[in-house]
Amino acid sequence: MTHPTNREMIEAWSAAIDHVDDFGEEGDVPRQLLLNPAIFALLGEVRGLRILDAGCGQGYLARLLARRGAQVTGVEPADSWYRAVVAQERAAPLGITYLREDLATFAAATQGIDVFDAVVANMVFMDIPEAEPAIRQCVAALRPGGSLVFSLAHPCFEDTEESWARTGAISVRDYLRESRIPQTFAARFHRPLSYYLNLVIQAGCALRAIVEPGLGEEWAAHGAWYARNTRVPSFIVMHATRV
Repeated sequence: MTHPTNREMIEAWSAAIDHVDDFGEEGDVPRQLLLNPAIFALLGEVRGLRILDAGCGQGYLARLLARRGAQVTGVEPADSWYRAVVAQERAAPLGITYLREDLATFAAATQGIDVFDAVVANMVFMDIPEAEPAIRQCVAALRPGGSLVFSLAHPCFEDTEESWARTGAISVRDYLRESRIPQTFAARFHRPLSYYLNLVIQAGCALRAIVEPGLGEEWAAHGAWYARNTRVPSFIVMHATRV
């Protein structure tokens, strides 16, 4: 597969500034119902922790972490999204530091930043053409024993909600091959789950937990996406610690 460059993807995200308002103060519905509970359960108590929100986007998670007492640094490469979160911090300060950096080349030491207690990458690595150096840099930013928590669109179950609505099943057709998946803007990249797990291990981490969040049966009547997530997970969330 021929990848676009990180720069091309960053520019595509920056051009999509109108989508900043797609996220409320606690994210969109999938984040509120599935991702946020899993991420906060894996992080545990965050008060007083130095946390890097890697690929912070609209900044909702950075703000949630800061409100829980964490010392948060957000890294966002897309210029328009970076400017939006900086403006929001100025308007309603929570003590968050924002940096405009590409995760593939971000190095905490060059910013005069000490190591972090935790790094969170929420739905980020799958959007980065150069995911391998991005993961390495995130691990390098951790203190020994620090936590890496990251979430992905579950690469094992990427069929559409429309397909689920028609068939009540998820079809897996071409799992092992890396591929580019077009989105409304930019793109994401399908990679087998082993790709991410092996990179995290090779970067010097030990896996601690894997969560495939789902919904209770009471959500099934709300629509195809909800019904699918009572049976098959849309996301996977992983916790590793730097050895």
